[in-house]
Amino acid sequence: MTEAVFNEKTRGSLESAGGQLTAEQRSAVDLAVRPVVVWLFLTSVCWLLLATGLGALSALKLHFPAFLDYTCMSYGRLAPAAHGAFVFGWCSTAALGVASWLLPRLSGGVAPGITLASLGVVLWNAGVLLGVFANIAGNIRPIDGLEFPFASFVLMVGGLSLVAAWILLGLNSSGTAGLGAMFVTGALLCLGWSLFTGNVLIATKSVVGVVEQIVGAWTASGVLWLWLVPVSLGVCYYIVPKVTGRPIFAAPTGRALFWLYFLCAGLLGANRLAGGPVPLWLVSVSASASILLLVPVLGAVYNLFATAKGSEQLVTSPSLKFVLFGALLLGVASLGSAFGALRTINYSVRFTMFESGVQTFLLFGAVSMILFGAIYFIMPRLSGCEWLSSTLISIHFLGAAYGACMGGAMLVLSGLASGSLLSEPDSTFSQVLETGSAYYWGNTIAYGILWVAYSAFALHFLLVALRIGQPAGEPTLFRVKRGH
Repeated sequence: MTEAVFNEKTRGSLESAGGQLTAEQRSAVDLAVRPVVVWLFLTSVCWLLLATGLGALSALKLHFPAFLDYTCMSYGRLAPAAHGAFVFGWCSTAALGVASWLLPRLSGGVAPGITLASLGVVLWNAGVLLGVFANIAGNIRPIDGLEFPFASFVLMVGGLSLVAAWILLGLNSSGTAGLGAMFVTGALLCLGWSLFTGNVLIATKSVVGVVEQIVGAWTASGVLWLWLVPVSLGVCYYIVPKVTGRPIFAAPTGRALFWLYFLCAGLLGANRLAGGPVPLWLVSVSASASILLLVPVLGAVYNLFATAKGSEQLVTSPSLKFVLFGALLLGVASLGSAFGALRTINYSVRFTMFESGVQTFLLFGAVSMILFGAIYFIMPRLSGCEWLSSTLISIHFLGAAYGACMGGAMLVLSGLASGSLLSEPDSTFSQVLETGSAYYWGNTIAYGILWVAYSAFALHFLLVALRIGQPAGEPTLFRVKRGH
């Protein structure tokens, strides 16, 4: 029951592949972490469906403002609720599940206190639930990406602390940490640091006015670039060598890029405040960091594809296909972020849907696809059975890939079209709106495609979680049409 083709000769050089543990040790770790990991995955899938539904409703409201004409169903309430449910409910909860399995798997140790870890899962989900309902009820903080109320983040940080402590206390420090463990551990520490520091400073009024917006932008950016993206890269550096049975193409280079990545990612956020009463040097530093971030991100993408090049698993392995497609879109999102940070471009598109399109590529494309790949890899090892249907996996992959690319492309094109008119002195506001809104239908249709794909995945996940699947043995792979 594995997609990996393990070679004893490369045991010492398989970065992040977890090849040091025996089969008995791996089974013991899987058994120990199963309750927490499955609970995190199950709740994250529920959030995925809810967030996609709320996002679809908010997209429809752009076409039919009178649809469901209730105060709580206005676009201004649905959009932040959908974003929060997707980022903190689906992406972050699933990422916590991946970290709860991957780090113990790599170190071979699991700390006691699974009850406290389970309590942490409950607190985290309670915080997300409170935030979503608060946004729909109209309690929205005026900080982009941090619209949840402070009480919601208190619960989330408390839950994160319990889960992270349980994970990190069980780590075995012997040996050299692989790239997967380095990225995931760094992401866990950065999430707690940024969420706690940013929200405390804002809630206690230690920062006000312009500084408050700078801190809010840094905190919101940290959730994406210091937490979700590093976890995604850690998953890639684990699954690609594990499935292909090959060492990372350039592991020393990957370690250097690891430090460069966190250096650059920690400077992001202020460029979204360009044009406001923010010091120009701060915006310039943030924009430069967005451009310099291309080096570690594109370097990691190249490293991963070079590792997988020519592997027989490229066509058949669901985990590898999801992960590499997500890595490719991570490069696209990084290019879009760097492009939007250029001063002349930012001047045109900062009041458009351009940034939303880049975030769609990042969240729906890169992060989500990589997390899907991780779940396809992990769940058979926890449930003792393989995925039931390769057809459902294909529907999920095609729908999720096409929907994410279509939605992101439509919003980016809308932003560029609107921005080109905004920079023309003779254009009117109605012309700008009409030009940008012409692309909204593509985004709405993309949400429908994503809903179908995610529903297929949710059904498939539930079957495997209930251990309704193919008997453990050969993995469930994509069907390959062979020529005669």
